[in-house]
Amino acid sequence: MKGNIKITFLISLTGFLFLFFYFNSEKINISDFFESETDSFLQDFSPITMGREKYLGEVADTTNHMNAYMDFGKICLPMLDQWKNKIHLGDYVSKEKDSLTLLVERNNKKYYLHFNRKNFSGAPPPCPCKKLSKN
Repeated sequence: MKGNIKITFLISLTGFLFLFFYFNSEKINISDFFESETDSFLQDFSPITMGREKYLGEVADTTNHMNAYMDFGKICLPMLDQWKNKIHLGDYVSKEKDSLTLLVERNNKKYYLHFNRKNFSGAPPPCPCKKLSKN
């Protein structure tokens, strides 16, 4: 009796996984399972272009463990420890496509924030701000 339950469970699980991957094959990229958190983040962050976007404040992602984001109107970047306290309300931030550097402008002064892979412990991907709930 117990053997039949195990076999039925394994067949059901195999069928579910087959159907899941079959119907989601366009959405799921198998290589995503083997990417590091850094590579995954950079894949989403690198193509972003920002042209002197004003920092409007912090926003929380209520659907994902209340992750903190920096709100720039259209695009929200995750609040990384390496950026925290270096970008203030009202600062203007620019970023070129395929660059890992942010140009920050404050009080007619400019400085650069370079993404540091060594001190990166993972973060949620950047996203359009309209997907996040404002607190």
